[in-house]
Amino acid sequence: MRAVSLRGPVNPAWLWAWLQFPYLFFPRIVTGAKLRRIETRIFRIDTEVAEQLDELAQKNKISVNVIVNQSLRKHVEYDAYSEKFGLVTISKGLLKTFFSLMSQEQARALGRKSGEHEGVALVTFWFKDFNLENVIKSLDRVASHYNHNFEFEYTQDGQAHVAILRHDSGPRASAFYAGFVKSVFALLGTRVELEETEGQIVAKIFVQKPDEQLTLGGVIHDELKPLSPQPSPTQAV
Repeated sequence: MRAVSLRGPVNPAWLWAWLQFPYLFFPRIVTGAKLRRIETRIFRIDTEVAEQLDELAQKNKISVNVIVNQSLRKHVEYDAYSEKFGLVTISKGLLKTFFSLMSQEQARALGRKSGEHEGVALVTFWFKDFNLENVIKSLDRVASHYNHNFEFEYTQDGQAHVAILRHDSGPRASAFYAGFVKSVFALLGTRVELEETEGQIVAKIFVQKPDEQLTLGGVIHDELKPLSPQPSPTQAV
C-alpha cells in the first residue's frame, strides 16, 4: 500500500474527494452518532486463568475480549458495591424454601419492611439519589441483571410506567416483591397499581409529571446512608 502525502501543492478537487471518504464508508461516525469510548490496557494474568478464558471463549463462541469486558464491568458496577453493602448470593432452591416457611401475609410484610429500609439504602448506595429513575435502575441493573432475583421489563407510555418482575419462586415471592415495590414507590409519593400471579408481578406506576425527575430527601436514616462505615448485612432476596 502506498502512503499518501499532503506536502506540496494540493489539488482542491482531489482534497474534496478525500474528505468525502469518511462519509461514504463511516456515515454514522462522521454524522455525530454517539460512540462507545474504548482504550487499550495491558494486564498480566495467571497462565491457568488465561487457559480458562480461552476455553470459555471457545465454548461460548465469543472472544476473550468480550468475556474480560463483561467481567470487569460486573466488578465495577456490582461486585465492588455488593461486598460493601453486605449482599450475599443464595441458590434459587434455597430462596424458594425460604419463602415456603412463611405465610403470604408474612412475605408481603417482609417485602414492605425491606423496601422501606434496605430498598432505600440500596438505591442511595449505588446511585446516590433516591428518585424514580434510580429506583428503576436498581431493579433492572442490580436486582435483575446482576443478582438474578427476577427478570425485569420496563416500559413507559406517557404518565403510565409499567414494570414487570418475572420469577419462578411461587406466590409468596410475588407477595414479597409486591410489598417491596409498593413501599419503595410510596416513599416517592407515586401511586402504584399491582397485579400478582404465581410467577410475576405487574406494577403500573403513575407519574403526574413524566418529565420531572422525582427525588425524595430527608427520609434516609443515618444508619442507612450510602457510605456508612459498617453497613448491616443484607440478604439479596
